Amino acid sequence: MKKLLFFLLTAVLATAQIKTVHVTATGFGSTYSEAVQDALVNAVAQVRGIGIKAQKEYQQRLRQMTISVNGKSSADIRLKDGTYSKVSSATGGFVKRFEVLSVRRVSPHEYEAKVRAYFDKYKSPGFNPRNRRSLAVLPFETKKAYAVGDMVIGGKELSRRITQAVVSKLTQTRKFTVLDRENESYYLFEKKYLLSGNSDPMELARLGRRLGADYFIIGQILDFGIRQDSVSSLIGPAGSDTGAIRGYATVAYRVLVVATQQIKWSDTFDVEFDLPGTKRAEALIAVAGDNIAQVLTDQLIYNIYPPKIVDVQGRRVIVNMGGNTLRTGERFAVYRLGKRLKDPYTGESLGREERRCGEIEITRVTHKVAYGRLVEGKARKGDVIRPEKGAAPSGDEEGRGSAFDEMFAPRR
Repeated sequence: MKKLLFFLLTAVLATAQIKTVHVTATGFGSTYSEAVQDALVNAVAQVRGIGIKAQKEYQQRLRQMTISVNGKSSADIRLKDGTYSKVSSATGGFVKRFEVLSVRRVSPHEYEAKVRAYFDKYKSPGFNPRNRRSLAVLPFETKKAYAVGDMVIGGKELSRRITQAVVSKLTQTRKFTVLDRENESYYLFEKKYLLSGNSDPMELARLGRRLGADYFIIGQILDFGIRQDSVSSLIGPAGSDTGAIRGYATVAYRVLVVATQQIKWSDTFDVEFDLPGTKRAEALIAVAGDNIAQVLTDQLIYNIYPPKIVDVQGRRVIVNMGGNTLRTGERFAVYRLGKRLKDPYTGESLGREERRCGEIEITRVTHKVAYGRLVEGKARKGDVIRPEKGAAPSGDEEGRGSAFDEMFAPRR
């Protein structure tokens, strides 16, 4: 009985993601049939936003069938048996059913038809992804290979590791709709299955729901290696010093507006990090990639969406960010937000005035939030936190506002 209830509940939840919607569209043609066909194609275009190529394909499929319409008024309109199923087939199953509202002659050689078409519309589970700014991280550009001691590090593998790490860390901030642009083959595999005829026709509503990116993050590894005084750890004979070594990288990246190709932000940074004393290239790539991704992600997050305190209970605080962004034991300065600032020349936002008011230490991190304790000063709901190193000036001096304050403002 419990299993039956489980399967019934699963079926209800799955079906709840798909609802039937309808649109009204107008079409024109030299015959009754062609006018109705054109209206159906326009209806599909309204729902799916199809391109010119797909539009021509639908028109070609529909022209292979005849839609018989009798009578001159909507009350007299009758369709031939099997027309609905043929239209559904011709539109790849997207038109669930339709009604011909009217067909009239507008000139000696042209007819106008109005139809109401019904579609199954799929609603993706969870939080509406369109409520957040969407971005895609493109593979970082690298050299073909890097010489590290007596090893050769493949540029392609380094790029893959950095890209994956940036995607992972940005996703865990839960502040962006992060889109995948590296696994197209998996999507095409599922699309082929849905169009094969082996799945429920209702499942076709899942197609045509892919999101476009508002922003691209592109980057380039300008330099990568280890410090000269650490080379012996990697190239020395077995049994030689295998202690920690220092790696370095110089990274350039840009944030582009996809629609306009405008460079919204651009920066180059140097990063140094400890590498394990090992001759395994995979281990070096993993550590280097994660460190590079962490610096880049921190730059973006602390400029775009600096973590905010969402609750204060005595000296215990809760921060609206978790995952890999914050780590246990880290200390952060607490800043009170003041008035909004604008550039007097351009009128663009310069963020908000910030005044240092305290310091917290992170004590526990979960997937969505982090917990901390107030080490000094004061904190209240709505305050932002920043790393002590490189944070806004302390004391009574005014801190800097976010350079990205309006760039990733929530959608309205």
